[in-house]
Amino acid sequence: MSIDDAIDKACSSVGINPPKRREYGKWLQTDTLSGKNGKGDGRLIINETHVTAHNWQTGENVTVGIGGDVEKRDRQKIAKQIEFSKRKQEADARRAAQIADALVGAARVGCHPYLAAKGFRDEKAMVVSVADVRRIGGDYLVPEPGCVSAIVIPARIGGKVTSSQLIWENGVKKFLFGGTTAGASHRLCAGVDTWLCEGFATALTVRTALHGIKIKPTVLVCFSASNIAAIADRLENRVFIAAENDKPLPQFNGLGASEFYARKTSLPYAMPPEVGTDFNDLHQQKSIFAVQRALTALMANATRQKGAS
Repeated sequence: MSIDDAIDKACSSVGINPPKRREYGKWLQTDTLSGKNGKGDGRLIINETHVTAHNWQTGENVTVGIGGDVEKRDRQKIAKQIEFSKRKQEADARRAAQIADALVGAARVGCHPYLAAKGFRDEKAMVVSVADVRRIGGDYLVPEPGCVSAIVIPARIGGKVTSSQLIWENGVKKFLFGGTTAGASHRLCAGVDTWLCEGFATALTVRTALHGIKIKPTVLVCFSASNIAAIADRLENRVFIAAENDKPLPQFNGLGASEFYARKTSLPYAMPPEVGTDFNDLHQQKSIFAVQRALTALMANATRQKGAS
């Protein structure tokens, strides 16, 4: 299979457009097939023997092998470019970690409009001003001129900050360029059982719901559905997943991305009943009691299944 064929196959498999330029050994940004809502949410990397495409919206990752029709000299050229790109990626990751630390250092604990919009008017988080974001991280992290401040959510692997997510007043979320988020999470609170969530607002809802029935859990923000599966592999004790009810997609056998990856973990999971919603939506639309019923039903069912095994 030629490089062009491998690119086309990988991109179509995950629902993204082929990138407009070709470079080797580095992730190339492109758009998904979902139009304006998928702008910049596709990634593709070309290596000596294979092409990998990633859809950030769905978390789907597909690798397609390149056949033997690539000339030896071309493979050597590609290998050199890949080695250069690898060193650059490592440098970008180190720089992103430094920026993430600096953003956390510049942040102050306080309320934020995003939290109020999600039903947590009195909740406090680490908040950084737009001036500090521009100074420390760059203009690309600011989605529009009217932004004033963002919530900073550090992404950690083994206790070390590797990147951060910024959430602005309008709900736009930005990650640091080059930062490592695969396998990274943010711990919202610590307790006995562990609950895995994709987003910050969902994690706040899960924590609030369980605290309301005198349960103190560990709640982790995992940033994406596919990352939940990666993090779940290294956890012990009881673990539950607060999944989102995503739109079903053909590449996930008719399941939404969140449910698809939750099933891959073989862990107990729950999700709200309406397609296109998460547990924070259920919290705001129905009440925190509706969330509590869903989570307690999941825990009770998991206990019954364990007792029957």
